[in-house]
Amino acid sequence: MDEVSHFLKRFHSYNEVDDVFTRGCCYWFAIILFFRFESKKPEIMYDDIANHFGTRVGDRVFDITGDVTSEYQWKPWSEMDDELHRSRIERDCINF
Repeated sequence: MDEVSHFLKRFHSYNEVDDVFTRGCCYWFAIILFFRFESKKPEIMYDDIANHFGTRVGDRVFDITGDVTSEYQWKPWSEMDDELHRSRIERDCINF
């Protein structure tokens, strides 16, 4: 996904950007990718074991570090049906 890789490269001109978006703000980077690549019908993805968000663009999943499709057990965030777990993630990671 050359277009996504090019977009991600621009963020890495700042020293601590990976730390920000992999240690507590991964949901917000997933949202950035979601809106940036809206025409490609992206989807917010979540790994409930690693407690990490990514964005599916086409058939690949990305976070701030790049293509992480095979690094996590991705599930669509919209299908998160454990209401207690979901509310805790929303409280602690999204609305912190």
